Amino acid sequence: MKKLLTYLAIVIIFVPLVRWVAKPKVRQEYTKDGKVIIEWYNYSTPEFLKLYTDYLVPEFEASHPDIKIRLNSSLGDTGYDAKLLTLIAGKIPPDIVHITQQNFPFYAVKGIFLDLNPVIARDKSFNLNDYFGPVMDGMRFQGKLLGLPSDFSTIALVYNKRMFDKYHVPYPDKNWDWDKFLWAAKKLTRDTDGDGVIDQFGFVNINSYNRWPAWVWMNGGDILSPDMKKCLLDKPESIEGLKFYIDLSTKYHVAPMGAQTLGQSYQEMFMTEHAAMIADARYAYKTFAKGMSFPWDIAPMPKGKQRVTTFIWGGNSILRSTKHPREAWEFLKFLSGKEGALLNVRAGNAFPAYKKVAMSDLVLKSPLSPPHDKVFLDAIEYGRQAPFPPQFTEFNQAMTKFDGCYLGYTPVDQICRQFTKDVNAAISGEVW
Repeated sequence: MKKLLTYLAIVIIFVPLVRWVAKPKVRQEYTKDGKVIIEWYNYSTPEFLKLYTDYLVPEFEASHPDIKIRLNSSLGDTGYDAKLLTLIAGKIPPDIVHITQQNFPFYAVKGIFLDLNPVIARDKSFNLNDYFGPVMDGMRFQGKLLGLPSDFSTIALVYNKRMFDKYHVPYPDKNWDWDKFLWAAKKLTRDTDGDGVIDQFGFVNINSYNRWPAWVWMNGGDILSPDMKKCLLDKPESIEGLKFYIDLSTKYHVAPMGAQTLGQSYQEMFMTEHAAMIADARYAYKTFAKGMSFPWDIAPMPKGKQRVTTFIWGGNSILRSTKHPREAWEFLKFLSGKEGALLNVRAGNAFPAYKKVAMSDLVLKSPLSPPHDKVFLDAIEYGRQAPFPPQFTEFNQAMTKFDGCYLGYTPVDQICRQFTKDVNAAISGEVW
């Protein structure tokens, strides 16, 4: 009898506990006073979150009194996708997510984003021509528009005018080709204290997928086929383009290798005058604003067989699972429209995707802007997005093999062929 009572007590206590633990979480869809809750998942710095909570969200809610915005943030890139996938798997997904050119294909191929084409067709207040076409195209997949861009930047040449003047090197312009660029980089690379060690470089060739593809394209090569189902980096033009870029440090010694950076980032090397030129996006202005003691300016990237550069973007997408597509669309328009664009300007976040603000004096004649700031906008005409296949985890892993090339350990042509083999194997895995 005693054992039976003990067993019944366990059942009485344990069964409700199991039901409580196993009960799936249910996301709150409405406030107590009946407002629709739109959850926006993003990753940002604390500074950006403050702008969201103090300005952007209150301004939207004031003009849309029937909608409440709830922020769900991941500080920085680390863990962002893991958290998002957990929310989706747990059936408590957000309504809108922040996305970039890097992880967009991974989610697009899974069909989790709402196609905006029918939405836009019904909304006569929205005009696609208000946005930069090539940036908008970055959010298209198989004919569907799966989000709206909020900010972007092309990559251009940033240079130290004082160093150019000191060594009597003409400023870079649209007529610069690889030969003129290399000549200038050699002239600007110096052992300034005569100790036999280079302490001032002409350029910094960082190992970044937002940088080196441009040099492949300049030489007439490519990374992936247009349908992203075949890697083309083993082609002679592709290998030659990437080799020139890496040779800047390993052969010509006009860019630092490994320890020669002395632990500085490429931007820090530029700001402390250890590098005369860097290839960078307008996002760098936030860093430059911390203090530059010399005049500097912007020029187009040097031209190879063709003029081309890379561009990067950020944007937002509505999940198909949202129970409030109308309200989510209103907030998405706000994020990428005039109001969101002005916030991006206030945060120093490169160019807003909204044309009227991006091309205004508010941006191009801001205290941060050098004389030729418009070079970034002009480059949209010939800018390309570095392609990321849906298998971007395997793709990124394959790119780690290039580390040895930048250190001079492994031949570029050998790694290009191995990279191509690895990427084609990943692509053929049918993750589409």
